[in-house]
This record gives sequence, structure tokens and C-alpha cells, in this order.
Amino acid sequence: MKSNLSRRSFLRLAGLSAVAALSACAPKALPTAVPEKPAEPAKAEGAPTAAPAAKAKVKIQVCDLVAEDATGPGVFTRIKYQQFAELFPEIEVEHVAYPDVTFEKRKEYWLTAYSPGGPNAVMFDTNKWCWEFASLKKALILDDYVSLYYQEDWDSLVPVAQRLSTYDGHIVQIPGMIEVHGLVVRRDYLQEVGYAEDFTPANWPEFLAMIKALTTDKYYGFQWKTYMRAMSEFLHMNGGDFATENPDKTIELHYTRKELVEVLEMLKSCIYPNRYIQANTLQEFMQNLNAFQQGQSATFNMMPSWVNWLFGVTEFGPDDLNYFCYPIGTSGEAKNGLRPAYVDCGSHSWVANPYGTPEQNDAVAHYLCWMNSKENIKKQGVWWRENELKGAYASPFKDVPWTDVSAGIPDWWAPPVEKILALGDIDPAPDYAPGRSYVDAACAEIINDENSDVRAILQAAEDKTRREFLDEYHKKLGKA
Repeated sequence: MKSNLSRRSFLRLAGLSAVAALSACAPKALPTAVPEKPAEPAKAEGAPTAAPAAKAKVKIQVCDLVAEDATGPGVFTRIKYQQFAELFPEIEVEHVAYPDVTFEKRKEYWLTAYSPGGPNAVMFDTNKWCWEFASLKKALILDDYVSLYYQEDWDSLVPVAQRLSTYDGHIVQIPGMIEVHGLVVRRDYLQEVGYAEDFTPANWPEFLAMIKALTTDKYYGFQWKTYMRAMSEFLHMNGGDFATENPDKTIELHYTRKELVEVLEMLKSCIYPNRYIQANTLQEFMQNLNAFQQGQSATFNMMPSWVNWLFGVTEFGPDDLNYFCYPIGTSGEAKNGLRPAYVDCGSHSWVANPYGTPEQNDAVAHYLCWMNSKENIKKQGVWWRENELKGAYASPFKDVPWTDVSAGIPDWWAPPVEKILALGDIDPAPDYAPGRSYVDAACAEIINDENSDVRAILQAAEDKTRREFLDEYHKKLGKA
């Protein structure tokens, strides 16, 4: 099943293609949480009883198209489109294409689009945006709709999925697949450096020892070229945070604490002096994947959803690799640090625009709850297996194992993910996101210079963050 051509051909034969781009429509009223029933006029005494009027069709516009690929998720999503249309003919769903903007610009695009006349819902591949949308009153409150269409499923979500979907005590997203950063590790390279081929680090010290052992003059132990993807997880394993949010929403920065300094020194020690990579550590994703496939790296930084195409675009099979998540096991005794280490879980996120009509809000909430229901997630795994496809889907439901909703993946891949999801938590400072770029830039400067002064660069970044972002943020809170 490694042939891209046959599956793409299947997609074309299925007649499945993206719909036209977003079109404008007339402004709509501001939202209400639950549509109110209009008062019924009093019937004249003795008047004949009229037959019930046909329910008017409600049209909604949704941007949840997924790219055509060689692994099948896009096909099954379109199957669900058709099934929804047949089950609920009173709801007409127009599926609009994603905007032709870069990933970095999408959030700003949708913040503008979530207004009267914009799409009724969008699927984001990160739940972090939903909190920001909710803080700006640009996410429909779903509490009452969940009780109508999703309550049983909501109650069986893993706790972290519920927390990811809640802002200030209200449900603001319907979660899809859970994501947890982790590594796939080449089993042959583990054996070469003296480990058992099925070795999985159980804690932070074991992880560091494995990475250092895998850093040789032939290949490097960690995929440093995308190290920032894992920086938070490394820091959390060491009991630290970039920042924490207080109950009053003020933010404390922790750039210069020992936890972050230690992590950056660790990264440098693995990279230098035996650095078997190009000078630029911040390279494109496909270059990193190519380096992994060509044997330059013993590991590849990834998330569960990437497994869908990993085995279709490389020569690896599932039994060639180990997969485990960050942080590794329950290694988070913070000691004198900020907090026990936790898992910064994310999810695919469906957020509804609050500016639809009451009828549209009800219809789009129904659509989101049905599309992401437990039953549909189970059916996806069955469909993959019936069509002999490989696919991984980290289920957000505690009573639906990963192996039930995935296909072609070894059984031993599942326990690390499910264990982490049971322990998982969310980022402690979700509103801090606009300031994160400052510490990211500092970490990049540190990693790219063997002789960098870690603490001095972090202190300069913290000062700049306060000056250019945090002081103004606190003024808006009235906390300056």
C-alpha cells in the first residue's frame, strides 16, 4: 500500500474534489446560545387545525475540507459529508476551501472572517486558536448544544480533551483527534548503540542518555532542525515552563530559571561538537523527513496524525520504528521547579462562528457534534482496515482505544499514547501565545551558536518580552 498513485487514483475516481472558495453572504444577527422559539399566535376558536408546516431548510457554510492524500482520511471525511446530507436533509452544508494563505496567516484570516456573513464553522489543526477566539468573543458557546447532540460523547472524553475544549467554564470547541508530540526512533540504530530494539525511555534521564548515545559521527540522536517543536515538552519534562498564568490572567515569565537553562545546555551538548547536520538548524519539514529516511537521523519528531502518510512517503514500515510521546512516562517531579511535568496535548478543533442566525447556530452545532461523534470515529478505523490503508487516529474518548480507530499500526504503539492521554494537561498560559515568539527567537540564537551565553541571551529576551508585549498586555487587564 505504499503506492501514492493508486490511492490518488481512487480519490479521483470517487469524484471528490475541493469546493469553491469562501463566498460572502448577507450580515446576520448577533448570536444567542440556544435558538428561542417564536411565540405562537392564538388560534381563533373553532378554527380548523392546519397541517404542520414543512421545516425550512437551513444553509450553513463550513470550512473543513482536508487535502487529497494517499492514505484515505480525506475520502472518509467526504463519505461522512454524504451521510450527513442523507440523514439531515433539512440542513444544507456548503463545504468551502481553505484560504490560499500560509499557516502563519490563517489565524488572522479567520479572526477577520468570523463576523456576520462569514463561515459558520472552521476546522483548525490546533486547539490553541479556539481559546484566543473565545477570549475575543468569536467562538459560539456550545454548552446547550452539547446537551442536545453530544452529551454522552462529551462525558466519555479523556479529561484533557474536555479541558482543551473549555474556556472560562464554557465549551467552545468540539475536539477531533488528540495530538501529542513525540518521537519515532529507528530500531536498528537503537541496537547499534547497545539498546534493545523495543527500548522506550521511561523518564527524563533515560531520554537524555538515549539521545546522547544516538548522537554519533554517522547520525544525530534528535532531529535538531525542528527542535522548537519539542522545546516545550523538554522543558516540561524538566519541571519548568516558559511562563505561567495567574488566576487574575496576569503572566509571569520564567526564561532565566534553571529548568530552561538546563534544557538548552542539554541541546547544545548533543549537537556540539559532533554535529552531523547542516549549518541551519531550522529547516523545512520535508528536508527533516528526508534526513531521517536517508539515515542522517536516528529519530523523527512527530505526532500521531503524521503516521497517516509517514509509511506512504518513506521506505519504513511500522515494525522498523518505535514511537513514544513527550514527556516520557511520569517523570515530572518538579523538585524546586515550577510544577510537575505534564503533557501539552492538542487536538484538531472545530470552532463555530457565533454570528450566524439562531437556526444556523443550531444546525452547525449539530453538524460538528455528529461529524466528530464516537460512532463516526469508530467507523473510520473500520473503513481504513476494509480498504487496507494505514492510518493512526489518537482517539479523544477514554473508552475507545487507539487500536480501534487506527489501522496497520503495531499494537505496541498504542499504550504510550493512551498512557500519556490519561496524564495529559493543557498549556498553563494559553493567552501568552503572542509573546512566545521572543523566547523562541532566543532559543534559536542559542542553539545555532556553540559559544552562546545561554543565560545572557534569555535575560535579554525576557526584558524585550516585557517591554514590547507583556507590559501592554497587563495594562489592558488593568494590572499594570
